[in-house]
Amino acid sequence: MTSRKRPNSDKSAKLNPHLPSKKVAKSVAKEAVPSAKISYSIVHAIPGRIRFRIPLLARDAEYINKIKSVMESDKRVINVRANPQAASIVINYKVGVTPDRQMREHLVSLIQNAQDLAAPKEVTIKSIVRATFDALINLIDSTRKINQARNVVVYRRFRTDIWERILFTSRSIIKKLKSATMFFLPNKRWRLYGNDEMKSQPLQLQAVSEGDAV
Repeated sequence: MTSRKRPNSDKSAKLNPHLPSKKVAKSVAKEAVPSAKISYSIVHAIPGRIRFRIPLLARDAEYINKIKSVMESDKRVINVRANPQAASIVINYKVGVTPDRQMREHLVSLIQNAQDLAAPKEVTIKSIVRATFDALINLIDSTRKINQARNVVVYRRFRTDIWERILFTSRSIIKKLKSATMFFLPNKRWRLYGNDEMKSQPLQLQAVSEGDAV
């Protein structure tokens, strides 16, 4: 009788039964690949000023807004200028507060994580006053509906009583006052900060000049 020799692979499989097959190994390799980071390069850097080239700036407007807002929320940053056409961003920061190398590493970290960070919100005087007037108008509308429903139940029909006249007149006055106030109010902005280092402190407001507002 002639004996057939089995391939070496079978022998190795017997000796090492726990070795993964080629297909399993390929799938594990695919899962082990880390997610792609945002590519960047430092174009120019001097103490207090650094310029990055980030290709993503040229094709993602939402990322531009996030990275600007997140960087501007840092008290060490003086101003931020983004140029989508050149895919670059220039950051001016305070000198002497943080070592340049450490500040550079911090900015690089913001570049990589800007999409996942919550950008600070901006509020204006107009937005606050508008919300106040809208709340009053909604309150009057709700009160009018309650009064109208009461009149239907009591008088079996819709009736314009003294409360309906008062509420209707008040609503008209508030709407006119809202329009006039919105026209004369300045468009000054504040930025709300809610960073981790300020969780135990009350929310702070910082004025933003018209030139910085985009």
